[in-house]
Amino acid sequence: MTHITEDCLKIIINELQYDLSSLYSCILVNRQWCRIAIPILWKNPSSLKGFSPSKLHNMILFLLPNTSKKFLSDNIPELSLTEISDNKPLFNYISFFTQISPDLINDLSYALFYDDNKGYNYVGVRYKTYLLDQEIYKLFINNCKGLKLFYCKTSHPLFKYQGATTCFSQLCTLKINLMFVPTGNLFDIIQICQNIKHLELKNCDKDIENLVDFINIQRNLQSLCIDFLYEDKIRSFKFRPLSDIIMQKASTLKKFILRPFTRLLSPKILTSLINLQYLELISDEKFVLIFGGSTMKDWDEYISIASFPNLQYLKIYFDTDLSITKDYMLIEKSNGNIFEINILKENFHDPIYTKKLIITISKCCPKIKRLTINIEPENFEDLKEIFLNCTQLEMMCFSLDSEEHNGDKLLEIILDYSPETLREYSFIEIENSIFTTEGLEKFFENWKKRKPPLIFDIINNPWSDKDNFTEHNKIIKKYFDEGVIKEYNI
Repeated sequence: MTHITEDCLKIIINELQYDLSSLYSCILVNRQWCRIAIPILWKNPSSLKGFSPSKLHNMILFLLPNTSKKFLSDNIPELSLTEISDNKPLFNYISFFTQISPDLINDLSYALFYDDNKGYNYVGVRYKTYLLDQEIYKLFINNCKGLKLFYCKTSHPLFKYQGATTCFSQLCTLKINLMFVPTGNLFDIIQICQNIKHLELKNCDKDIENLVDFINIQRNLQSLCIDFLYEDKIRSFKFRPLSDIIMQKASTLKKFILRPFTRLLSPKILTSLINLQYLELISDEKFVLIFGGSTMKDWDEYISIASFPNLQYLKIYFDTDLSITKDYMLIEKSNGNIFEINILKENFHDPIYTKKLIITISKCCPKIKRLTINIEPENFEDLKEIFLNCTQLEMMCFSLDSEEHNGDKLLEIILDYSPETLREYSFIEIENSIFTTEGLEKFFENWKKRKPPLIFDIINNPWSDKDNFTEHNKIIKKYFDEGVIKEYNI
């Protein structure tokens, strides 16, 4: 083992990056192994199962520079950081972090200032938490070189701190929660981060001008997620510049996510996203009033002319009184490249549309592996086409909305026509249970002949029939014990 070259050793130990106990063992072999394993262990230690949060917190406090310890001790005497040893550690552990987690920093502050019995221990705790967070962020930013991923969820002017350019200039993935980030901070981010490939904007509501400038300056933006802030009343006109800049950057975008209000952007953007591989449109406007936004008719019009020949993933969710109905046309023009479809619409009943969707999937998605759709009793027979033509299916999820026990017919069709690869089923029951106990028993008994065990989920409405739920649970538990079901959730 001592004759393994260092390059080979790095490759081997890197394969253990998620195995905490094995990494610990590597550290104890000799100095060379230790020097290689420590940076791998400390890339993102809080994500490792079994890692002690309190030990990690103590190490971070220990690594604070003396100036920070004195500053915090002067302003928060309770911390007594000046009493911490000044002995230099063997490694600069912070420099090995590949991401700065706001949750890690928040957890550290919470652990220091929160008492389960009394709540927060000290007067002015928010101010003291702010000071502590500030010094910890400074520690990370001054020591971490070339971060690739960052979640910005703080009002601290991080991009003005010493070392910010070195720390953030190579960012590839950036997530910004605009509820916490002040307007001026976006301008600072623009000066440093110009090579973002994956950008997620949460609670998008303000500073649209700087957001547009930030998106515009990115040289190779490949993924964009826009998550609008949830409000009672929204005026769409202020978001128009976002639609324009998305169309300008559309040629490089491979992934686009828009939620929870699709109507705030112009549907014209769809015709520009010619290289899209991943599309997610989520609209939850049940309790929201949008002024001046696009209509569902507008979206249907542009969906009917848009074309995504490289599309591999499609997710559409609408929880509104109106919904788009031309989404099946996106599937028609996908050149058979789609691997996963997830289309759910609440309070939407249209067997004619559902039939078009099912037939389109059966004809145009030979590679599909995962499928989630609404299904109605009138369309059960249509599912045979999917089972016969989509022979690589591995998972199906059905959202069922029926007051009658029609589901037994669906189970029979699954038994008779589903491909051998399809072993995972989920059923979302909107109303009462659609399966009879006899139907479930018959299904599982016949599935035994197939041998490969099932993954079987029934997601019940909280107001569904509790007696039926209990009986179903007993049946599923029985066949789980017999090995017919590998995993279940009910």
